[in-house]
Amino acid sequence: MRSRAAVLAIIALLLATSASVANPGGEGDADRDFTCGGSCHGDPALSAPSDGTVSVSVDSLVFSGTATAVHVTASGMSLSGNRLLGVFLLGSSNGNGDHPEDYGWAILQDPNGGSHNYVEVIVPPSGSVTLTWVMLAPEQTGLQNLFVEIHHGVNPNSNKWAYSALTRGYTVDVQPVPDNLPGFAFDWTPEMRVTGVDSPTEIRTRNATSVTVQWMLEGEWLPHDAEVSGAGDVWEAMLPATIGDTRMQYQVTTSNGEFSIVQPWLTVGTEPPPFDGGIWDARLQSFAFAFLVLSFLVSLQTRFSPWEGRPEIDHTEEVEAADAPPPPPGLEPQPADDYWARLVPSEENPGWLWDPVEEEWIADPNNPPGGDE
Repeated sequence: MRSRAAVLAIIALLLATSASVANPGGEGDADRDFTCGGSCHGDPALSAPSDGTVSVSVDSLVFSGTATAVHVTASGMSLSGNRLLGVFLLGSSNGNGDHPEDYGWAILQDPNGGSHNYVEVIVPPSGSVTLTWVMLAPEQTGLQNLFVEIHHGVNPNSNKWAYSALTRGYTVDVQPVPDNLPGFAFDWTPEMRVTGVDSPTEIRTRNATSVTVQWMLEGEWLPHDAEVSGAGDVWEAMLPATIGDTRMQYQVTTSNGEFSIVQPWLTVGTEPPPFDGGIWDARLQSFAFAFLVLSFLVSLQTRFSPWEGRPEIDHTEEVEAADAPPPPPGLEPQPADDYWARLVPSEENPGWLWDPVEEEWIADPNNPPGGDE
C-alpha cells in the first residue's frame, strides 16, 4: 500500500511541475485592457489598493505622427517574493477598449523592446523602477489623455489579491505637424534582433534627407556614433551585436536641411535564435520525452509493487544445508573422483574393484563381472 502511495505521489509531483502555472508568476508582455489583464483586477473582491507611487512624464504638446517618449516611474510598492510588477499604459480608464491604439497612438517600442501596452518587470532592490514607452502621436489632432495603472502582489498574500494603482489622466495636446518635418514613418516599428547577430538595423523615415544614429550600452554615459547608409526613406545603421543580458540603446536624428529632430532613445530588442527544425522534429522530441516519463513511471511501479504472477523461488534446501551441523571427523563426504581413484582392480576377481577404506568389493562399471553374458 505504501509503495503504491509513493508512486502516486511522484506522478502527482511530475504533473504539477509541468502543468501548473499560477498567475503570481506573471503572464508576460501583451496588448491588454486593464479589466482582466490576466486576472480580474477590476473586481473589488479580488483586488486592493497599492501602496506604491506612480508618476508619469510626457510632453504636453506633440505634433501629429511624431515620436514622443512616455516615462513611468513606480516606487514604494510592497512586492511579492519574485518582485514582479505589471504596468499598463492606457488611453482611458474605462476598463475596456482602453489600449492607446484605440485612441490613435502607435507604440513604437515598450520598455522591454517589444511594442505592447502591458509589460512586466522585476523591480530592483532599490524599490523604484522607471519604464519608457516610445509612441507615435495620433494623426488626429486635439487633446488626448494617457493613464498608467500598475498591479503587483505582496508577501504574504493568502488571498492572492492583485494590488493596483491608477494615475490621473495626463493630457497631451496633439498639434498639426509642420510641413516637411522629418520623422519616423507612420508604419515603422523597431525590429527585433537575434542575440549575437550584428545585422544592420533598418530605419524608415519621412521627409528626411539625412539620418545620424548614436548608441550606447546600458550604464554608459557617452554615446558612440554608428555607421549609417541609405537614402530616401530607408536607412541602415550598423549597431554592435548584443550578447546575454546586455541592453543597448540608440538614438536617431532625422534632418532635411530645414529641421533637425532628435528622436527619443530606443532599445535594441533582442530575442533568442529561432528553433532550427521542422514541426515533425519537435513532435518526435515530444513523443520521446513522453515515453521517457512513461518508462520511468513503469520502472517505479515494477520496483515498488511486487508482481503476483512471478514464480516464487524455494530456497529451503539451501537454508537447511547451511543450518545443518558438520559431519563427525572421518565421515565428511568425498568427491566422486577421489572415491574411484582409491579402488583397486583385482586379477583374481575380474570385474570387481576392492575398496580398502570400506573393505568391500565394488562392481567395476567399465568392466562388469561376467562381461556381456
